[in-house]
Formats: sequence, C-alpha cells, structure tokens
Amino acid sequence: MPISNIEYIDIALSIAYDCINDDGRYPFGTIVVKDNKIVGIGKEATRVKNDPTAHSEIEAIRDACKNLNTSNLKGCIVYTSCEPCSMCLSALFWSNIDAVYYACSREDVFKLGFPDRFELIEKRKNLDKTVNLKTIKMIQLKSIEGVEVFKQWKLAKKVSV
Repeated sequence: MPISNIEYIDIALSIAYDCINDDGRYPFGTIVVKDNKIVGIGKEATRVKNDPTAHSEIEAIRDACKNLNTSNLKGCIVYTSCEPCSMCLSALFWSNIDAVYYACSREDVFKLGFPDRFELIEKRKNLDKTVNLKTIKMIQLKSIEGVEVFKQWKLAKKVSV
C-alpha cells in the first residue's frame, strides 16, 4: 500500500533532523518519489562539499537522476523540509518534477536567521508580474514541524546563521 504525502514529508523532515548532529550541514532534507518508491535522497551539503549548489533538493535530484539513469524526472514528486529557493526551483523545473510538498516556508527560515533576504525582496517586487512558464504544483504540509527542525538546529549549534 502506498504511503501518504504526510509520511513522505515526515521522511524529509527526519533527514533534516539528521543534519542537526552533523557540524558541516544545515538542517535541510529532501526525497524524490516515483511510483510510490523513494528514488532520490538529499541532505544539505554546501559546506561538506564546498559547493554552493549542494542544497538538499539538488542533491536529491542528482541522486534520483543517477538511480533512474535519466535527467528527466517527469512523474516524480519531491518532498522537502523547506520551500525551495530560486536555484532549487529552477533545478526542479529543468528536471520536470511534477509536484513539490514542503514543510516550512522560505519566510519561516528567514525569520529564523537564514539569509534568504534577496529572494524575499524579489518575490515581493514581482508579485504582480506573471510569466508564461510551466508551473510546478507546490503544497505546504507540516509547517510547524518544519520550523521546529530549524529551532532545534539553532539550539544544538548555539550559533547564528
């Protein structure tokens, strides 16, 4: 029997929680699901890999592409601990992901000290602009639980971002 969207988002959140005990990672976790099977897993790794593009969504996309031997992830759904940034959203578009379920919003993590200010300013400036692009279905689930991961990470690290 397939598992629910809530159960999949819980898996993404558990990956984010795993990052709390790893000094080299920020608390972001993502999975890619196809035909009710996890085909890609990503943990945030920007400092681990010295790669600014190693966000959890991109790591999960890379893993799924490798495992499925394709760059076209049509028919796949992403579950992630946080709403994707603009870089990750572009990667999701390019890989043809069908839908994204996320826990906390980019505004939530900005309020917790993560530097996403540029995106938020651009998002507000462009609210009235429409662009004729394909869209990805974006659904928020478990926002409170998503914010809690970041709060726990900040407490464990005792540092600001």
